[in-house]
Amino acid sequence: MKKIIFLLLFCAFAYHLNAQCTIDPFIQQHYETDAKLLVLREIMSNPNDVDRHNPIVSQSRTDAYLEKLSAIYQNPTNEPAIDSLFNEFQFHVNRFLIRYKRIQFRVNTDVSWVQTLKDTHLTNVPAIDNFLNQYQFSVEYFSDSTNGTPAITSFVLITSFDALNVQAIEDDFQNTAPTEITVLAQGTMYEHPCNYIGIPYQIPSDDLFPSYHDVVSCDILYNGNNRFLFYLNGNCPYSPVSQSRYVTVSDDCSTATFSRTLSSEDFELNNVSIYPNPASNSIHIQGVDSIQTVEIHSIQGKKMQVSVFNSQIDISSLQSGIYFLKITDEQNRSVIKKIIKK
Repeated sequence: MKKIIFLLLFCAFAYHLNAQCTIDPFIQQHYETDAKLLVLREIMSNPNDVDRHNPIVSQSRTDAYLEKLSAIYQNPTNEPAIDSLFNEFQFHVNRFLIRYKRIQFRVNTDVSWVQTLKDTHLTNVPAIDNFLNQYQFSVEYFSDSTNGTPAITSFVLITSFDALNVQAIEDDFQNTAPTEITVLAQGTMYEHPCNYIGIPYQIPSDDLFPSYHDVVSCDILYNGNNRFLFYLNGNCPYSPVSQSRYVTVSDDCSTATFSRTLSSEDFELNNVSIYPNPASNSIHIQGVDSIQTVEIHSIQGKKMQVSVFNSQIDISSLQSGIYFLKITDEQNRSVIKKIIKK
């Protein structure tokens, strides 16, 4: 009897050990940067994030993503669809619009240290050079514009860190030479969005007679409930023609459950409001943390051209009438709202 009890206890202990979250060497080697980018997305979407002003991406938060990705990669149930995520499709986080690597700024070309920065990647200005050295920045690209007076030089700096919270240090860089440097905080700090490197694969459209689109971009998204979305796209960076694969990981990393569909509460956006409605010039979207796409259609189904900035939509160019607004977030959840243009 004692032997049986001991054996049961040993088996329970062994299961407990095996169920702990660990980081697989393959994931550590190939997905460290992806995990940091997932952390940065969290930070960027939450103005009150505790790491909002921390330039170094938290290793503990990075490890948490690496552990969950490892649980998926190890695929305890040997689900072929899960194996394909890392093998055939080779999913990675799409780095488009994530400011993790570069700082862009402009300065008058005749400033004394500009030519030195072009030639040596340093300026001989202690405050600027200390910043460049601390965060391991060098000049990736520069261009001169002589159209105006004075002439302007634009620089793109790139860090040798695999990922930094660039938003947290842009003000620090601006303050190294506040009267000379203008940091372009909304500049083009992104890489090419066509990041897909997996097997050739086509996605059918939802039309009655579907057309097929080659996959050219992919992404890994996280919705905060231990669920990862693996996203294939027929355009860059986003397209109405797409496919999603969902994997839910248990808290202890012992199971990874694959699905091609979600329940309605997973793909529908709730608690979204728009105001004012009716409106004459612009409407605001409230209740969406990270907007992916915004579309406005007439009641005849025609897609209208409008300008969107963050959560504000300029509808001043629309004729008076009724329209339908479709909002999609980065988890590919969407909602449709009726709006009235006065």
